[in-house]
Amino acid sequence: MDFKRGYKIKPKSIKSTGEVIFTDGTNEVFANEIVCRGYGYEYDKNLGVCYAFRYSKDAQKQNQHQSISIKGANNEAQSGTENSIISGTKNKTLGDVQNSLVIGSNNIIQNNINNAFVTGTFGSALNQGELVIGAGQLDNKTFGAQQMSIVQFIGQTTNDTLTSLSIQNDGESYIEIQNNSILGFETHIIGLCTGGDDGTAGQYMYYKLVGACKINNGFDTTFTQSISTIANGSLPLEVTPIFASVADGFITLKVTGLAGVNINWYASMHSYTNKTINTF
Repeated sequence: MDFKRGYKIKPKSIKSTGEVIFTDGTNEVFANEIVCRGYGYEYDKNLGVCYAFRYSKDAQKQNQHQSISIKGANNEAQSGTENSIISGTKNKTLGDVQNSLVIGSNNIIQNNINNAFVTGTFGSALNQGELVIGAGQLDNKTFGAQQMSIVQFIGQTTNDTLTSLSIQNDGESYIEIQNNSILGFETHIIGLCTGGDDGTAGQYMYYKLVGACKINNGFDTTFTQSISTIANGSLPLEVTPIFASVADGFITLKVTGLAGVNINWYASMHSYTNKTINTF
């Protein structure tokens, strides 16, 4: 827009709130009422702001949730849910959920869980980046009591110290478990050497770790697990990966590398949960 005759400033842009930003040709400046109205806009004397249009509270609320798509009946996206899709009936995302997808009925994504996908019915995403298929419910409509899921771990080792892999390599996210349940698992694990003082890039080991974890009412864990070698790529590992507890209510995959050898680790865990409302 050109400068209007008699004015030394002109509109530069209009914010999503409707506020008009003016410029003197170099810097952004504020317009007084005369200038604002001279360009055909409205001036709020109480706020001292020039508006191209007034932004209603309803429009503001809609804009805050424009990154959420909700289709179906009785679905709910709680505060902090962003960039997510909910489709079906009676699904819910709890607070601060981002980049997630829920399709089905009576599914839930727990607080602060991102990049998750839940489908089926009565499924519950407890972990970052988790893919969940809910199987339904047996006891008092408990979410996540019977379901399968996929979670991925990555990490690196440069020595022979036992190392806990984390979900998406964030250094702090581990598998959240449920008490009074059995967690079955089948996990595919690849350790790939990338070099190091004593390493040969390209050497690898590919394992499959299967087993189950019994979790009692107090979150004490009892593991039964076995590991097999799927492919031996000449990486001379001496200790095989295992699942173990890392804190009350959490387990993870633990690996041991080699001194002077840089290893990239990747694991995909398929888990199967069966939980009861009865205690043991």
